[in-house]
Amino acid sequence: MKLKIGGFIFLLAMAVLLAACGGGTKVVVVPPSAPVVAAAPVTPTSAVVVTVPATPPPPDTEAVASVNPGSDYVWVRGYYNWDGSRYAWVPGTWVRTPRPSAVWVPAHWQPTTGGYVWVAGSWR
Repeated sequence: MKLKIGGFIFLLAMAVLLAACGGGTKVVVVPPSAPVVAAAPVTPTSAVVVTVPATPPPPDTEAVASVNPGSDYVWVRGYYNWDGSRYAWVPGTWVRTPRPSAVWVPAHWQPTTGGYVWVAGSWR
């Protein structure tokens, strides 16, 4: 009986570990020479609007990282993300368009009373 209980505990522990690691989603390691591609733009999102008192730095001079992976991809340039105490650069990435006529409207920091707020990018 100890083996059965021990096996159950092991399976339970593995299920918890699997859930904590993303529920079994695949992780693919891409060599640096291959194009870096995101399924969707990575932008800071929040249900709460945070006004950042510090002026964001000007965007980095950023070259497109690699060759376009396909005609249905666009380059979404990098941006500065506010981490609660400072701005941190997030590099750009190739993103697949949701439909052939889609146009990416870049995210930006919008000046407002008391500082800046993040306006997420979107497809138009």
